Amino acid sequence: MSFDEIVEEFPWYRYSKKLQERILKPRNVGFFTKEESEERGVRLAEAEEGTVDEGNVVRLYWLVDKEDGVIVDAKFQVFGQTALIGAAEAACEACIGKNYDQASRLSTELIDRELRDKQDKPAFPNETFPHLNLALEAIETAAQQCTDIPLPTSYVAMPTPSQSDGPTGEAYPGWDELPLKKKIAVIETVLDADVRPYIALDAGGVEVINLLNDREVIISYQGSCTSCYSAVGTTLSYIQQTLKNKVHPDIKVTPDIEFDSPYPT
Repeated sequence: MSFDEIVEEFPWYRYSKKLQERILKPRNVGFFTKEESEERGVRLAEAEEGTVDEGNVVRLYWLVDKEDGVIVDAKFQVFGQTALIGAAEAACEACIGKNYDQASRLSTELIDRELRDKQDKPAFPNETFPHLNLALEAIETAAQQCTDIPLPTSYVAMPTPSQSDGPTGEAYPGWDELPLKKKIAVIETVLDADVRPYIALDAGGVEVINLLNDREVIISYQGSCTSCYSAVGTTLSYIQQTLKNKVHPDIKVTPDIEFDSPYPT
């Protein structure tokens, strides 16, 4: 063993405090049986990734609503390093309440952000990202077992990277031809995946109130966002740029507390 290997700081000390706590006291460790899923009237999805020979194995269990594909509960079992426990725990937390399609679109960054102590400092050290990827592979495998479950008609899958990435963004396919409710569903889906998880970490929230002229999105803030200066600065710019990139390059976002009516019909 080299001198550098001997004196190198063990990754545990570079874990966030939240990650350390989840590793020591995981909330979602365990498993579900076929009998349990049948008793509850839900789908059991199981996925296993990794090998014992490689030193890391994660097994993921989902209970999925047969009506709308929402993951109502998730558990995991692991054999391997502490980082894999944290990754599997965070993955389960991130999946619960989402449908299988939303879960399959989770990224390492999004899971990492869930366990950060500070927004600008990753929870997982760089060398542990293979463990996060292993958890994501298990999510993808579990999601593939649920594709026969119909998603709600109001749910619109996020654009693929080729449709949405780039400095200026591109219009969501067929945007101008979509009915108003579908347009709002597209916006809601993008906010769910790329905006709400981040501002929720600071106890904030955002709600779509209206869509005017197919381009102006009227929003209202909840929680800490209502008293945060960045709600009309950095946060607003982030929301608008995200929607420009993934919905339409001409989207404009306007926060307005005067708009309190429900979605138009």
